[in-house]
Amino acid sequence: MSVIELLDTKFDGTPATQSPVSIRPHGDRTRRVMMVQPASAGGNFEYIAIPRQGMLFLSGALAQWDGPYVYERDIWFEDRLGRMDPDTDLDNIDILMLTSLINETPRAYELARQAREFHPELVILGGGPQMSPLPEEAIARGGFDAIVNREGEDIIGQLCDILLTWRDDRKYQYLERVAGISFMRDGHVTQTRRKGLVAPDFVPLPDFRSIRGLSPINPMAGGVLETVRGCTENCSYCQVIQQFLGYRLIDRDTEFRRLKQLEELAADGLIHTGRNGKFNVFISDDLHTPPLRAVKFRNERLERLKGWASRTTSMNMICQARAEIGQDDELADALLDANVKMLYLGVESNNAESLAAVRKRQEPGQMQKDLVHLNETGFSVVAMTIIGLPYDTEESIMTLADWVTQHSRYQTANLLTPLPATSNWDLKPLNAEGGPLQEGEMRPYELYTGRQLVHEDDRWSMAESRELFDNYTAKLTSIDALYGRIFRILGNYRLRQARGVQDLSEATETMRNWSHQVEQAGKELGENLNLRVTELSDTLRSVSQPLSNMGSDFMDNLRTRINETSEALRVYAERADSGSKDVATGISNRVGEVTEMLNGVLDSATHRRNPNQAR
Repeated sequence: MSVIELLDTKFDGTPATQSPVSIRPHGDRTRRVMMVQPASAGGNFEYIAIPRQGMLFLSGALAQWDGPYVYERDIWFEDRLGRMDPDTDLDNIDILMLTSLINETPRAYELARQAREFHPELVILGGGPQMSPLPEEAIARGGFDAIVNREGEDIIGQLCDILLTWRDDRKYQYLERVAGISFMRDGHVTQTRRKGLVAPDFVPLPDFRSIRGLSPINPMAGGVLETVRGCTENCSYCQVIQQFLGYRLIDRDTEFRRLKQLEELAADGLIHTGRNGKFNVFISDDLHTPPLRAVKFRNERLERLKGWASRTTSMNMICQARAEIGQDDELADALLDANVKMLYLGVESNNAESLAAVRKRQEPGQMQKDLVHLNETGFSVVAMTIIGLPYDTEESIMTLADWVTQHSRYQTANLLTPLPATSNWDLKPLNAEGGPLQEGEMRPYELYTGRQLVHEDDRWSMAESRELFDNYTAKLTSIDALYGRIFRILGNYRLRQARGVQDLSEATETMRNWSHQVEQAGKELGENLNLRVTELSDTLRSVSQPLSNMGSDFMDNLRTRINETSEALRVYAERADSGSKDVATGISNRVGEVTEMLNGVLDSATHRRNPNQAR
């Protein structure tokens, strides 16, 4: 079938044809896609600690897409890997995809502009919670070929096929058939209508393995698991309601498959595992456990959690919930049984008027009882708070700090920040200097971190709000401190791993040097070489602990390398002159002992990583 015929059959408004993810041969059909999450300008630390899932699911969608092209994917998280150089890092790339949270948007626009400058023929796509509701701004500031509105797994393959196939005005007749995108045509932005909602498990498994730089030496700090999209609530400050309409649970079997996937990633060393053998899993930042009044969803979640208990024994799980879970002992016990022991709770405020003003259906007195009970039950509670709400005063904010630290182990804090697609977006914006934003001036998105007010407020200027934030957070036990500790531990772990590889490389090179000396000098070096082999044994023992955390692929390669080097040393020893036969035999035996010891270490490490794998 020709490309044109494929396009005509794929863009008629019907759901995309799916096929299992597989490795396909390279050829003329292969196209390379770079997917980038720009560096964060600040805000909640967990955005850096775990990968955002949008690109992971889009990558999975391209892997299972059945169309005229085969897509090789590469996911670049700048917070993990460092900043991309659009000039050199996009060589031989066919499509660039960018997504961003609000404070990452200036960097996303910068990357798009630079990519276009260095690679004029590159297809550039944007999306995510910032660009989706503001496609005109994104196209004007970043020069994107198209913006994906809301979710895009079901249409991303179609969109890529069109923009790669048609480079002239003929592309518009096909773009108009793709639901839920925006693009520039004849000087104005055209937006197509989204038809229905994407199944939350349209892509069964997120594509973690396409993350660039992910390895046992540079693993993720924690896994991330999506179980639901959307929310049952209608809080005025939240983007989730508009970005992910409705409340959509993934299939039960898919939920179990995603748990298994995380175990496999950890077994391969791609998620950091602590000394206790457990690794952290963040259940996505949508509302995981629905409130009691959402009876149908609550009952379904309870039944699913009962199936988790045997599947999450190696995990420390963290999720968002509402404080009223403290009124539901049955669900709370099921969470604890499934190793969900840290709860992010949307406390926001203890001021009833402020809660009502932002449509947070929560009564402070009952919330306090719920928090007390959850702490007594054994949960580690993280209270998420928002200051600068309509009825806040400086005094009430400081009182909130005193109250919330009594009823939670950790806290997060954000000043009220207008986000696109929320009612707060209409608040009058400020520029970077704290004055009124002028017409045509872009908002200073890099300041939209929740650490200062970015809209006009009669109570505080931008500078005064920064001082207020500092005074408030000084009284908290910030969850950022916990993530900072995790990152320090992980950093030390990476150094140990890297040092282990370096030590082993040095030892292997030394073995090569010794074997050459045996061949050249013979008997007179025998006693010295025996001593050096003993030193080698000690070196390899010192390396064994860092090696025990390596992934299976790494260890297999390492085993091969050591075996080859050891065999070479035996051969060289045997070539020594006849007068050194006894010495050569002794050296060969000692090397055999060292090699056997190292292989034992590697076998043991492999078994610890994957007990079910044949040794």
